[in-house]
Amino acid sequence: MRKVAILFGAALISSGSIFAQSQPALAPMAIKPAPFEPSEHQKFKSHNQVSNIESSATTIFWSENFVNGIPSSWSQNGTPSTATWEYRGPSTTPNNNTGSRGAFNQGTGVIQSQSPANGFVIFDSDYLDNGGNAANAGMGPAPTPHIGRLMTDTIDLSGESSVELSFYSYARQFFTNYYVTFSKDGGATWNDTIELFTEVDVNDATDQDVNLSFNVSNYIGGESQAMIQFVFAGNKPGNVNGTGYYFWQLDDIQLRSLPENEIRFTDIGNAPAQDVTFNNDPSYTKYGILNDDQLVDVSFDANVYNYGSVTQTNVKLEVEIYDDNGTLLTTLASSAGASLPMLDSLDFNTLNTGSWTAPGVGTYEVLYKITSDSLTVNNTTAIDTVTLRVRENSYSLDWGVIDNFFGTNTAAGDMVACGVRFALENEDSDSSGAGLVFIDGVDILMSNLTDSTADLVIEIYDTAGFEFNAGFPGGTSPIYSKAFTLNSNMIGGLITFPFTEPDSLYNNGNWTPVDMPISIPTGTYFVIVNFFPNAPDGVVRMANSAQYFQPIESAVFQTGDGDWFGGILNSDVFEAPFIRLNVADAPPFDVSIEESNINRFSVYPNPTNGEGSISFKQGGNYKLRLVDMVGKVHFEDEVSVNENEQRDFNFNDLKGGVYLLQIEGEGLNKTIKLRIQ
Repeated sequence: MRKVAILFGAALISSGSIFAQSQPALAPMAIKPAPFEPSEHQKFKSHNQVSNIESSATTIFWSENFVNGIPSSWSQNGTPSTATWEYRGPSTTPNNNTGSRGAFNQGTGVIQSQSPANGFVIFDSDYLDNGGNAANAGMGPAPTPHIGRLMTDTIDLSGESSVELSFYSYARQFFTNYYVTFSKDGGATWNDTIELFTEVDVNDATDQDVNLSFNVSNYIGGESQAMIQFVFAGNKPGNVNGTGYYFWQLDDIQLRSLPENEIRFTDIGNAPAQDVTFNNDPSYTKYGILNDDQLVDVSFDANVYNYGSVTQTNVKLEVEIYDDNGTLLTTLASSAGASLPMLDSLDFNTLNTGSWTAPGVGTYEVLYKITSDSLTVNNTTAIDTVTLRVRENSYSLDWGVIDNFFGTNTAAGDMVACGVRFALENEDSDSSGAGLVFIDGVDILMSNLTDSTADLVIEIYDTAGFEFNAGFPGGTSPIYSKAFTLNSNMIGGLITFPFTEPDSLYNNGNWTPVDMPISIPTGTYFVIVNFFPNAPDGVVRMANSAQYFQPIESAVFQTGDGDWFGGILNSDVFEAPFIRLNVADAPPFDVSIEESNINRFSVYPNPTNGEGSISFKQGGNYKLRLVDMVGKVHFEDEVSVNENEQRDFNFNDLKGGVYLLQIEGEGLNKTIKLRIQ
């Protein structure tokens, strides 16, 4: 067990990975404040339930809903002194229908608490720095870097040993730390701290109705001189373009009794609340959409802490997997249960499951559950859920959930290209022995802020020799490259960028027009998208999924100075870009042989080292053609043979693989697979 030193808000536990993002591969922050764009900052979370609880009656000891403004007994201690929290109420100017007044925040709205109509409080960092005018940065009432501290008066909790703090919150962050701190001695010292919103990306916001709750028994339980302080620390270091900015809104603060039995998922260090491992390898990419030719084992783990007031025994992780009909396919469980006292934690070393392989194409709901002798599966009322998809012709890192957007104006030196890693280690199942994978193109989800006249160049590189910062080895060329020009119809949605080219296949005696996919040998590849905005101040931005922190080479990007990175420092804004590979089926050759024709000729040996013979049962004139699996002709001939005559062939100058031998004549028109070793 590991003691949780900093507790995490129930609605804001984020995903991560102990294997994600090593420091040398992370780009430093060089971000500027961005105007609020509702379409870019809506949250589409795939999981909202993060605790397992048996509900029990609670008693409220103390509360504040700001019906009469900020209480006169409360105090503020800003740095500078003009960095203060404000009350927004029905009769104030501005009133409770106004959130931030900052130049970059028009339209962000107000907190959606239980009682926003009677008012709330806000630290309006954006306005304090610029006074509502973007041209006046640093000239507002309290320029950044600044700190806003809002402190309650003393609260008598001498008769309450088990205490829960609850409040509603709404925040948008640029470069800020958000803290709640606690004092046991009337404010003389502040010894305990909770940090909030660590998972909220730069220039992003929380939902407007976030209800946070914390077990603060060890902080102020049983104390007669308890105090609480809310700190907007707009002096966070690490960004060359400034700090602070945006806002924090609060309402409906309560201190109340704890439930007896409650276990919560939580990040511990760099290990995420819930995680998944593919192929029994922590460095293997976590594909939210698996291709059915590339299936691998998956296993699951979690970290939790005991939020309730009663010690939990025999604590286990259970993962239920359902198919798209809602049928339970399997339940995976951690092997051994453990005891968990209040505020102690268990991590992934204890709470991990065996592996499971998806049976094939389908949509699978994965439910993480925590059980104990007090908290059983049957009375668990909250779980965490993620959707894993297996598709015949799609393959992607994203988990079907838009968490944010990234692109130009995001990273140091400005992002100019990004890419994702695809393990294509298994050949196309319809062309066994060819050693090939066929690709129709990629789907990319473009932000509606993207320059509609921009150009994209999409390339495929072998991953061999790739190194962060340096990138691909000198002289390396992509194995495929194609340029595309965007238009207004390609912005704001998932758009297909095709790799196919018009071609024709010789099939059953006819040349049939087809859109021919590209073919690449089995292996592991980066699909790289290069950005070329054309409009003045144009940007190229793409959707990102942050369901899980990805191993560091899963997604990469390049900055304008030529360096390559695997992420952005202290951020999950770049984890799983919506770049979906369209995996094609092998070209549609007819290789069937009717029963009446099966004895009319034979090819042997098959497989062959390149040399062999074709034996004809019936004499006559025949056309012979040898093509590879993408339709390229390697051999053509016309022969006249007698009954039961054989003709030798020599193809040992061809590389090994599967080829199609087409034989036409005397009423026969068939194709067989010939394997050259």
